Parts: sequence; C-alpha cells; structure tokens
Amino acid sequence: MDDQMLMELLALGIDAKMSVLANDAYEKNCGMIFEYGHTVSHAIEKAYGDGVIPHGLGVTYGMLSSSYAAEKMGIMSKEARCEHDDLCYLLLRRWPLPEPRPSAEVVMSLAMRDSKRGITSEAEDEISDVLLRSMGDIVPTPTSMLSKFPAKFVEASRSLRWSLFGWG
Repeated sequence: MDDQMLMELLALGIDAKMSVLANDAYEKNCGMIFEYGHTVSHAIEKAYGDGVIPHGLGVTYGMLSSSYAAEKMGIMSKEARCEHDDLCYLLLRRWPLPEPRPSAEVVMSLAMRDSKRGITSEAEDEISDVLLRSMGDIVPTPTSMLSKFPAKFVEASRSLRWSLFGWG
C-alpha cells in the first residue's frame, strides 16, 4: 500500500468516525464500534509502557485477535477473516512491533483487566470486544456492541502467538 492510498483510507476512516461521534461523542452506544480491537490493543500498549508503540498499531493486533475469535465462534467465515486479516497485515508489514516483545501471558493478564470489563458481565474466563461477521458488519448486542467470548480464543489467536510474539 503506497502512502497516497494510506492517506485516502485514513481520511475515509476519520470521516466515518466523525459522523458517528456527532451523535455519540463518548462512544457509549453506536460509537462503541470504534472500540473494535481495543481490548488486546490496550493490553499490548500497557505491556510496552506508555507511548512506546502507536495506538493504531496495537489496535491492528487487537483486530486480528478479534477476527480469530469471531471465526472460531462461527461468527466470521474463513474467507471473511482472510480478507480482514490481509488488510491488517498491509499495515503490520510496514510497522512491526519493537523488540523485545511482551509475553502472551503478560498481554492476556492485562487484557483481562480492560476498562470495558464488566459491561457484558463476563465470567472469569471470558473477555469482551466488538466482533465482526465481516468487514463493516458488526455483531449487534444489547451491551453497546460489545460481545463476550472465551478468553482462550484471544490467547490462542495467531496475532498473539505468531505474528506478535514469534512463537506458537
């Protein structure tokens, strides 16, 4: 992806977000869709320490974790996940995470204490995040677009085991 295409996608994303935030400035209702990938993202960012990695990079890894969970739960097809993940990898190839990388255990421990925890009444072994059926097709829930699901799906995801940490 060249810089021009990246800037066009960025502008589209900003326009889309601004139109939603005009009616939900605090992302409590329909604006919660912008929390997609943020449970793992916040954990990765905390594991590195404040300001070490750009927020968008962490979110991209979180999106990969959420797509993995959605496929394992039968919400997202393999084909939809491949399309989704291919777009994420366009960015990750340009901006890899710095070394040394935090362990998956540290990231999962932090993810289990995310600020959104409790909104979906997760069990001890569950985590919550926005889930997609495919790009742009959000799974609606009664809890502000957040879905709860077994944390094992995030912990086993490729983004935590291979792409992010280099081990399986």
